[in-house]
Amino acid sequence: MRRTAVLVFAGSWFVGSWLAGSAIAQPPAAAQPRIAGVWKLNAGKSGATVPPGYVEIRQYAMRPDGYLVGLLIQGVPAGPYHYLQFTAKSDGKDYPEYSDQIVSDMIARGTPTIRTYAETLDDEFTTDWTDKVNGRVTGHGKKIVSQDGKTLTITVDGSTQLRIYDRQ
Repeated sequence: MRRTAVLVFAGSWFVGSWLAGSAIAQPPAAAQPRIAGVWKLNAGKSGATVPPGYVEIRQYAMRPDGYLVGLLIQGVPAGPYHYLQFTAKSDGKDYPEYSDQIVSDMIARGTPTIRTYAETLDDEFTTDWTDKVNGRVTGHGKKIVSQDGKTLTITVDGSTQLRIYDRQ
């Protein structure tokens, strides 16, 4: 018979299972970064000019090997929707990015992605990010989560445009 119990050791919480009369303590799960969750572009707050019906949603989902980032865009003239997806850590290393166009090329031609993404954490609210194509920097900026955790702002160096997202 297995029972779960919450144990307190020196002020720290542990969730443990009792199996055959003995307690097995497990450390608490790592804290989620503030950016984890689903965010929707607020075009009005961003001052962005977007086509009617345009929707942009970002998701940051935690994984044991970093986190999965997904970006879904719909309502663009080039097609019903587009996506960008990658798994990364906040360690400054380049990680491959995949989009609907890149995956299509990979299938048709058997070529790897030429796009990469890297990031480092400035602090618990701010991420410094870099996009590259063929090893050349094509975008750099900051992702900033508000103190209350309700807003994500993405800046791009050399641009006055901000992308402001609301937590869903």
